Amino acid sequence: MIIYIASYPRSGNSLTQKIIQTFFERPITTDDQGSQGKGSQKAKTYASGTVSFITNWRWPNENSHPPSRWDKLQARTLNNNLNRWIAWYDLNVPPYTKNCRYLLPDCSRVLTPKNRQQLAGEDCYFFIKTHRLPFKKYFEGEYVLQPIRHPGAVMWSFFNLKKANGDATISLAEEIRGSSWSTYHQAWNQAIHLLNGRLIRIRFEDVLLHPLQACAQISATIGLEYNPVNTMPSFEELNQKDPKHFRVGQANGWEEHYTCKQIQLLKNIHGSTMQQLGYEMPEPIKIAK
Repeated sequence: MIIYIASYPRSGNSLTQKIIQTFFERPITTDDQGSQGKGSQKAKTYASGTVSFITNWRWPNENSHPPSRWDKLQARTLNNNLNRWIAWYDLNVPPYTKNCRYLLPDCSRVLTPKNRQQLAGEDCYFFIKTHRLPFKKYFEGEYVLQPIRHPGAVMWSFFNLKKANGDATISLAEEIRGSSWSTYHQAWNQAIHLLNGRLIRIRFEDVLLHPLQACAQISATIGLEYNPVNTMPSFEELNQKDPKHFRVGQANGWEEHYTCKQIQLLKNIHGSTMQQLGYEMPEPIKIAK
């Protein structure tokens, strides 16, 4: 089974991943090269023995590179030979499943229709983080968890990220105009019927307040049990460890940084999609002058 954690950037993908790892106790891979194109470190972390729900990690044997050299350069040499992209592990928590399979990071090139159909038909749960647009076709056994977030918060987060990365020229209005937020979600709106009920949207704002309710929704969709007694780190702790992906962790407050003109611009460009996803504009009294 493949479960795509598919979201527009800055919409709560990292928080959803943390919920999967904490309560469902399963590893997650990514279809890209990770932060700044340097290669995802997820596989190395799982292999290190520091993740409590994983034991007996085994790297691919067939013509594989040493684990210490696993990065995007090595990944590029594997082409789309699925066997060379699969690592193995045992679950160290109930049901203590042996010989679970893990798809290595930066796996977009191996996600061909043939390979996707094979992985979707397996009993293993392959969680894949992605920001890509939907496929033109989906197979039985492919599911989508889609974190969504108010576009005002998304664009404010993007704006701050770009400033933190040294882009002093960007303005919030430019971020609103240039955002592909609506285009992304409209593409997924058109793909919903392809999943036949196997796509659910998870609001970032709701997950912050009620993570176990999100777990129940996910569990009912993908058929995987979760452990409600586990404890997820606070957002403050997540921010200290990874401030790029866990910046503020607030559902509201972004509107205080928008002018009336910027709010109107946001509404003009993204208002239609916003309403389709169940989001509203803030009250005028809350808007910065």
